[in-house]
Amino acid sequence: MKKVDFLNRKVATKNGRFRTRLKCNFSLVIICFIWATVFCSCSRNSGNTNKKSFTWDSISSLEKELFGKKYFIEELKMPSRLLYKNDKLLIIESAPRDSFVHVLDWNSLEYLFLTGAVGYGPGEMPKAWNLEGGTDPNTFWVHSLEGKLFSEYGLENVNDTKALTQVRQKEAFYLAMGITWASDSTFMTFLARGENKFVEFNIDGARLKGYGMWKGLVPGDFEDHVIADLHQGKLMGDPIAGKFIKASILRGHLEILDKKSGEIIEINGPENAIPEFQAINAGAVITSDHPLAYMDAFLGKDHVFGLYSGKTDSEIMAQGRGETNLFVFDLLGNIKTVFKLNTPIKSFTVDEERQRIFGITTDIDPGVVVFDFNL
Repeated sequence: MKKVDFLNRKVATKNGRFRTRLKCNFSLVIICFIWATVFCSCSRNSGNTNKKSFTWDSISSLEKELFGKKYFIEELKMPSRLLYKNDKLLIIESAPRDSFVHVLDWNSLEYLFLTGAVGYGPGEMPKAWNLEGGTDPNTFWVHSLEGKLFSEYGLENVNDTKALTQVRQKEAFYLAMGITWASDSTFMTFLARGENKFVEFNIDGARLKGYGMWKGLVPGDFEDHVIADLHQGKLMGDPIAGKFIKASILRGHLEILDKKSGEIIEINGPENAIPEFQAINAGAVITSDHPLAYMDAFLGKDHVFGLYSGKTDSEIMAQGRGETNLFVFDLLGNIKTVFKLNTPIKSFTVDEERQRIFGITTDIDPGVVVFDFNL
C-alpha cells in the first residue's frame, strides 16, 4: 500500500498525442512548422530549471523555536485545512453537516459564520478539499476533488451558504487534481497523467500551456504518470505575482514556478534521497519505510513555507501525527530559517504582513494554534 493516499483514487486515462504526416513538399513543411510553433506551444516545455539542495547539517544554525497559543473553537469538529485572507481565517471541516467552511476573525479568533452548502445541487458541493484565495479581495474559493468543482464564496456573511460562482471541471481539465488561480481567467494545475509538472487551463477547460517536464526527475526510464505520482502534494499560487509552488509529500522536493519566465526552481532536502518504489499502471507504490516530507505548504509575497514531517510510517505509529518543523525559503529557493514549533500541527496558513502562523492542532480536541514570528 502507498504511504499516503493523497488523491484517494487514481484517474487513469491515455494522453492523446498530436501526430502529423508531412509530404516531401517544402512549402507544406514550412506551413506546418509555423502552425505548430504558434498554436501548439501548450504541449512544449517552457523555461529552464534551477536546482538547489540542503541537508540537516547545513541548516542546524538556522533553527528558531516558536511557542504558540492554542484556541479551542467549539464549532470545530474535524478541521483539516485553513487559509488566511483579508483579516479572516477560513477553516474547512472534514465532517460537515450542512456547510463545510468556518469563518473566524483573524485576531481574536472569534467565530463569525459558517458557509459552503453541502450537497449536489446548484451552488452546493459534496466535499471540500482545499481553499484558495483567488483574485477578488472580497471572496475565496474552495476546490472539491470529489465533485470536480471550484466554488466561490464571500468573506462577509449574507445568510446564504451557497456558492456565488462555480466552475466545473470538464474534458482535459477533469484530470486536474490540484487547482489554483493563475490569473483572473485561468487556472494552474497538476494532472493525474501528462508530461508536464504544471499545466495551465482557461475557465472553459481548454489547455493553454505546460511548464516543466517529469522526465529525468528520478533515475530510470519511468512513465510520466509514475514520476508525477511520486511527487504528489500541495499546489498553491499567487496569480498577481505569477508565482506557484508544488510541495511533495513522499520526498523532500519543493518547486517554485515563475510563470512569466517559465523558470522552475527545484529545492531538494533535507533528506536528499528518493524512496524505493514500484511502478504500476496506476502510479508509484512506495516499498520502503521512507520519511514523509511536506505535509502542507504556503506561498507568501516574500517567502515559501513548508511543513516538513521527516517521520516514517513506523515513527508516526509510535509518535502520532503532527509536524513541528517549518522550513522557510525565499522566492529564489534559498532556505532562510527553520521554525521549531512547540505544538504539532497538520496544516497551516500565514499572515505574512503581521508575521503570524495559524495551524490546526492534532490533539484529541483539535483547535487553532497561533505562532508569532520575526523574519
